Amino acid sequence: MKQPYTKSGKCGNMVWQRNRYGQICYPAFIPANPRTPAQQAIRGIFAAVSQRWRTLTEEQRLAWIAVAATILSKPRLAQSGPLTGLQLFVKVNVYLAYRGLPQVDLPPLVFRCANPPVPSPDAPRRSRQVPVA
Repeated sequence: MKQPYTKSGKCGNMVWQRNRYGQICYPAFIPANPRTPAQQAIRGIFAAVSQRWRTLTEEQRLAWIAVAATILSKPRLAQSGPLTGLQLFVKVNVYLAYRGLPQVDLPPLVFRCANPPVPSPDAPRRSRQVPVA
C-alpha cells in the first residue's frame, strides 16, 4: 500500500516538499533579500500591525484569544494547533491594511460562529440518493 506524502516544511537543516513527481528534500538555505519596495511595504504593514497589538485593552485581547482558540493552523510536519490571539489579529489586520481598509480591534463576526450554519430546507441536497417517485 502506497503511503501518502505527509512531510512538508523545514526539519532541522533540511526542507521537505511535495511536487508532482513525489516528495523531495534539499538542504535549507537563506535566500537573497532583494529588499524591493513591495517587500518593504508589506514588512512595514506587518510591523505596524504587530505593534498595534500592544495598544489593545485586555478585554479586546481576550476576545481575540478566545476566537483564535477555535481556529487551527495549517498542518506542517504533521503538527497543527490553535492560533494565538496575536497570530489571528495580525492575520486579519495585515490583510485589511494591505488593501487600505480600516483595521479592526475586535475579531470579525465571521470567526465568531463556532457551528456551521443550518442549511435551508429549500437548499439542494448533495446526496447521491435518487428520489423515488
